Amino acid sequence: MTASQLESWRQTGMLPRHRRRGLGRGRGSVVDAVEPLVVESAAALARHLRQGRDRRLAVLEWFAEAGTPAAGVPGAARVPEPPVAAVREALVWVLQRSASQRLVEFARSAAGASEDGQDALYAAAGRLMGPYRGALNPALVRAALEAGGDVPAEAEGQDFKGMVHLVAAIALGAQEVGADALAEALAASGMFGLTVEDWAQMLGAAERGEGPEVDWGLLQQNADVVAQVQRASDEELVRARDVLVGLRMFYGLYMLHGLLLPDTPAQAALRQRIDE
Repeated sequence: MTASQLESWRQTGMLPRHRRRGLGRGRGSVVDAVEPLVVESAAALARHLRQGRDRRLAVLEWFAEAGTPAAGVPGAARVPEPPVAAVREALVWVLQRSASQRLVEFARSAAGASEDGQDALYAAAGRLMGPYRGALNPALVRAALEAGGDVPAEAEGQDFKGMVHLVAAIALGAQEVGADALAEALAASGMFGLTVEDWAQMLGAAERGEGPEVDWGLLQQNADVVAQVQRASDEELVRARDVLVGLRMFYGLYMLHGLLLPDTPAQAALRQRIDE
């Protein structure tokens, strides 16, 4: 790294300065001690920033490794936290460019529009969500590989295109979409592992007044992930990161199980505990 890079990082608020002490009139200032926080922060930025790369992506990578020893550096100190303001800015920047957020914003613009506007919403959702599928079921993938056959279509879970109905409910209101379409959308989301029939039964009971009322306003509020990041406290952002990093280990375990990692009773018991 160069002195100009360090100064650039300081000016953007990503790197703190060493504390300096004045030497008296006309004699300038001096740093009495090199602060480890500044050194480790500069090292983290140097690991993730490179020419032509947006600094906000580097901030998110730094945020992901904060609190752990620097990878590949024996005896390294724990990586410090990046400035939370820079993390928030980077999260908002990335999320605003995501397909889901663009779809939510498009849906809001279609709210109150004519039937043509609603048709345009469904068409846009189909284009944006077309490439996405539900998560693979590692147990079904493993069984197919052990049998030497192809992975069955049901291993891919629900077709994610069904989520378009949930987007429409956010913009147009649940009453405009209907319980059957919403049941398909909620099943496609994979929430709680419930089927279309399970959701249809619960939503139908709510419509008839036979079950708890559904608060669709909560859905509309939580659909805007950018607003959630902007509302979250500094502590909530760090806590969310810690949860995500912790869940990553579970993901790795299931991936390796699907790819024929030798199984043991202890691993089976651990997967059962995770499922619960």
